[in-house]
Amino acid sequence: MIPTAIPARLYAEFIFLLGFLSRIPIPSRFWPRQPVSPASALTFAPLVGALLGGLAGGGGTLCALGMPPRAAAWGALALYALLGWSLHLDGWTDLADGWGSGKRGEALRKVMKDSRIGGYGAIFLVVALGLWTSLAEALPPGSWPLLLALGACAGRFALLGAAFFGTYPWETGLARDYVIPFGKVELFRGLLCAALLLPLGPRQWLVSMTAAFLAGWGLCRFARHLLGGTNGDVLGAAAVAGELAALAALVLVRS
Repeated sequence: MIPTAIPARLYAEFIFLLGFLSRIPIPSRFWPRQPVSPASALTFAPLVGALLGGLAGGGGTLCALGMPPRAAAWGALALYALLGWSLHLDGWTDLADGWGSGKRGEALRKVMKDSRIGGYGAIFLVVALGLWTSLAEALPPGSWPLLLALGACAGRFALLGAAFFGTYPWETGLARDYVIPFGKVELFRGLLCAALLLPLGPRQWLVSMTAAFLAGWGLCRFARHLLGGTNGDVLGAAAVAGELAALAALVLVRS
C-alpha cells in the first residue's frame, strides 16, 4: 500500500524512476497505478542516484573490513553496476563509439544505436571503471556510503542538466518524452531533490554538484555539435561524466 503521508503523484514518479534507472526489484503492489510524466519523474534522478551510490558505498565499506581498499573499491563498483550504473555506462560507450567513428549527425546516431560495442566504447568503458575505482580508493573507505552517495547524486543532476540544456530534434526515441518537456521547473525540482543531501556535507555537496553540472553541460554542448541534439545515450553519458567529475572534486577537496 502507498504510504498516505507521501503525495500520490510524487510517490508514483519516484517509484517509476527507481524502476527505470535501477535494477532494484519493486513488488507490483508498490508500482504506481496512475500515469506518470517521464520528464517530471526524471527530477527524482538525484535521489535515485544517492540511493544506489549509498548502497554501493555501504557494500564497499563492508568489503574494506577484510580486503585492501583497491579490492574493496572494485567490490563497490561491481555492486553499483549491478544496481543500475550499467544503464548509464551503456550510453557512455555508445557515445564514445559514435565519436570514434568520425561521423556526424544522423550517420553518427546510427552508429550509436548499434548494440555492439566498438573499440572506442571498450576503451572508454575501461577508463570509466578505472577512474571510478581509483577515485573511490582515494577516499576513506569509512566515508564511502556518504561520499559515493554524493557523487552518484551529483552525477544524476548532471543528467538533468543535459536534459535541460539539450534539444531533441528527432521524431521518435525513448528520450523524447524526457528531454522535450524538461524545463526550468523540472530542473529546480531536481535541485531540491539533490539538496536533501546538503546537510550531510555542505562543502562536499557544493563542490561535487558544481563539478558534475559543468561536466553535464559541457557534454551536452559537445553532443549538440557532434550529434545535433541530446538523446538517451547522451543523458547516460552525462551521468557518467558528471559522477566522475564529482568524485574527482571530492578527492581534491579532501587532499
